[in-house]
Amino acid sequence: MRNISSIVMSPLAVLLFIVSIGADAYADEATLCQLHEEVYFSCQTENKIISLCASGNISPNNGYVQYRFGTLDQIELQYPDRPYPPKNRFLISDVAEGSVSFTHVKFKSGEYNYVIYQGFPSGLYIKRKGKLVSNLTCGDGIYQRLSQRAYRGMRTAPPVAGVDN
Repeated sequence: MRNISSIVMSPLAVLLFIVSIGADAYADEATLCQLHEEVYFSCQTENKIISLCASGNISPNNGYVQYRFGTLDQIELQYPDRPYPPKNRFLISDVAEGSVSFTHVKFKSGEYNYVIYQGFPSGLYIKRKGKLVSNLTCGDGIYQRLSQRAYRGMRTAPPVAGVDN
C-alpha cells in the first residue's frame, strides 16, 4: 500500500518541475533590467536590446521606471539617467486605428520623442520634430507584452498627433 505523502508529493513535484522549466525560459532571454527590477517590457532587435525596467513603482509618484538601450556589455542610453519616479517622465497611450491597436510608452529626451510600441510587431521608434529618425522592430521574445503593472505606475494619456502616429 502506498503511503499518503507519496501520493500528495508526486503532483507537487511535477508542478515544481514545470515551474522551474518556465523560470529557465525567462532567465534565458536577454534584458537590460537588473535582477531586483521588474521587466515592464524588453526585446531584442537585430543587435540591440530595448528594456523598460521598474522597481517599487506602485504609482506615478513612487519607485522608478527606466528605459535602457544597448547591449549586455554596454548601455548606450538610459532615461532618466538616475532612478526617479515616472511622473512627468513617462506616459502610456492606447492607440487604435481601424482594427489595429498598439500600446505606446513614451518619453522625451532632448529634442527626441521615444515611443516603445507593443502590438504586432513591437518595437521602438524615435522622432525628432515630428519626423521619424529610427524604427527598430523586435524579434521574438516573452517580454514584448507590456506588463499590466505598468498601468499602475505610469500616467495614461490620449494619443498625441505627431508622436503617436
